[in-house]
Amino acid sequence: MKNDIDSILDSMFRDGRMNFRSSGAGKPPKAAKVAQPEPEDYLQESLRRMRRESQELDAAIGRSAQAGKMIQEAEQAQQGLSESLQESIERMTREAQADMEDLRQHLEMDGVKEERADNGGGALDLEKAFQNAREEALAQVFGQEEFVESLTLAFKRPFVAGSAGDIPLCRAALLGRPGTGRHSGVKALTASLGRQGVLKSPKTASLDLGAYAAPGSEKLFVQDLYAALKGGASALFFENYGQCHPSVLPMAAALFTTGSVPLPGRYAEQKGLLVDVGSALAPGAVSKLSAGGKYLFLLAGPELSRLTGAFGGAFIAALDDVLFTRAFTQESLEQIAQASLGALSQRAEKQLGFLLRFGTEEVKALSAKYTKEQGAAAIEAGAQALYKAMSEEKLRKSLRPPVQAFLKAQEGGLAVEYSTGESVSGRIVPQEPGRAASQAELAEVKAQLEDIVGLQKVKDYILSLEDTFQMQQLRRRRGLKAEPPSMHMIFTGNPGTGKTTVARVAARYLKAMGALSGGQLVEVTRADLVGQYVGHTAPLTQKAIQSAMGGVLFIDEAYALYRGRDDSFGLEAIDALVKGMEDHRDRLVVILAGYSREMEEFLSANSGLRSRFPNLIEFPDYTAEELVEITESIVEGKGYRLDPACRMPLLNYYREKQLTGDSRVNGNGRMARNKVEAAVIACSRRNMRAEEAERDLELLLPEDFEVE
Repeated sequence: MKNDIDSILDSMFRDGRMNFRSSGAGKPPKAAKVAQPEPEDYLQESLRRMRRESQELDAAIGRSAQAGKMIQEAEQAQQGLSESLQESIERMTREAQADMEDLRQHLEMDGVKEERADNGGGALDLEKAFQNAREEALAQVFGQEEFVESLTLAFKRPFVAGSAGDIPLCRAALLGRPGTGRHSGVKALTASLGRQGVLKSPKTASLDLGAYAAPGSEKLFVQDLYAALKGGASALFFENYGQCHPSVLPMAAALFTTGSVPLPGRYAEQKGLLVDVGSALAPGAVSKLSAGGKYLFLLAGPELSRLTGAFGGAFIAALDDVLFTRAFTQESLEQIAQASLGALSQRAEKQLGFLLRFGTEEVKALSAKYTKEQGAAAIEAGAQALYKAMSEEKLRKSLRPPVQAFLKAQEGGLAVEYSTGESVSGRIVPQEPGRAASQAELAEVKAQLEDIVGLQKVKDYILSLEDTFQMQQLRRRRGLKAEPPSMHMIFTGNPGTGKTTVARVAARYLKAMGALSGGQLVEVTRADLVGQYVGHTAPLTQKAIQSAMGGVLFIDEAYALYRGRDDSFGLEAIDALVKGMEDHRDRLVVILAGYSREMEEFLSANSGLRSRFPNLIEFPDYTAEELVEITESIVEGKGYRLDPACRMPLLNYYREKQLTGDSRVNGNGRMARNKVEAAVIACSRRNMRAEEAERDLELLLPEDFEVE
């Protein structure tokens, strides 16, 4: 634009003169009639006007450039924002995809596949799937054809009749003895139907209701039930209902009857967990747990009357099925034994290089392992014991395959005879699992009991417990009625007569012979059981009972729990103790100890107390001769020697004390212990005053006992 203006000015002032062009070419201009302004004024005005226009034009150009710059910056900002937004979207997409992949992997680990089950498939497809599942179950569960058939129908029913999504697909009670195929049948059907896509998962889960035996176990049950329901299993087992706390039993019953469990508090789902949020407001609040879409199975003993007594008739009526397993025939047991030995032979050849052969007699010998208490699991345990024995033999003797092995039936079980190409041969006799350790423990405990001075009648009674227990075990193996004997005891006698020592040995003895699982001794007194305010005593007593579960609860000076009819706290502790003994009679032994007269009064505090302690054992005072033996034992235990000259003075001293003193003090081992403690101090004083050559740091003399 500026260049155009310069060219116009040059044309007007060419050659230093101002030039004008007429409208007509070659014609002289006509004389103007009107006065014309001076050329210089006109020129100046034109120049000023042109400068103004030029300035305005420059300003417009500047504004245009500025606007262009702003537009460019806006476009750049928009481009940057778009790139940032796109990058954020891509990052969020990648994170979401990673989370989904992680969730998918976790679900697959839990047995939940991404593909949904084709439950709406054609009738022929479902019929074939259930037929395959039934055949697979029969191949694993021998001698229970009727049970497997009924169980298959229970699995199939919701696919024929249909079911709502918020209720369980099946609610059934499976009645029968342990080891009769209840677990195996359900697991086989669930696994097969899960693999074929009929069920969403081939997995099963189990809840041991016996784990919720303590008061206040409701929250623990809710947490475990939530984990089982969310774990991806299609079928859930509920076992040992008779051992759970009475507060948990209605919750389990509600799950079967209504399909859900109302939660005993305020809960919320947070990060895959069920959290007790108390009174706090939290998102994801949950008021109940639903078992919709699950198969629920309650395992019980063979008597339907016991199940009805525990849950009531309405519960039984609400169940979809009540199925029974029957007792095994000998043919069924031999089928199970044949299958177990076949699996053992294959495993031994593959892993150990043992070419194991067996015949009909060996199958019968293994089937004889069956017991009504353990069921078919005893047969499998016998096969496992054979494999373990063969693997130990290979390990210790470095046997090189192939090893020719023959299973031989013998009295009491089976043995393996083998030989190798290197002329190495041998005979393997498997030990029952844990039997060798139990026998060693029993021998050690018996030796410890025998080492206790005196108390022969007490020791005879403790040893007789093994005979009673083994007799009941033998009756149980033969299918006879066997009730566990009551082993609660009361030890009466003066202090220091060995009651606590014998209680500790008895706890170990009961564990070694298999009557108790833990064998621990929990020693408590009134201070550990009686609370300081109303409502505090029962929880304290229950806590003590739980700590002794599987062992012995020893209450020393038990008579102190009862201080008359006005002692409401003590009576509350006694009532809680009696109830705990009844609820856990198969898992707990209670031993009370105290003076004879006071213990007789204590037993009158509760009408059910005396009947629960049929074994009243009196601990007599030690004789003078026994006190001397105790003295010698204590001296040896402290690393000293007793001079032979001490025996007669000590014997006379103890006799005199028992004749003239209080029998509660002078007829017990504490007097002997106190005498030895005093003698050790006197020995130290005597030796420190003697010359170095005359010192004997191990010998206790009569003068140290001050009994001459």
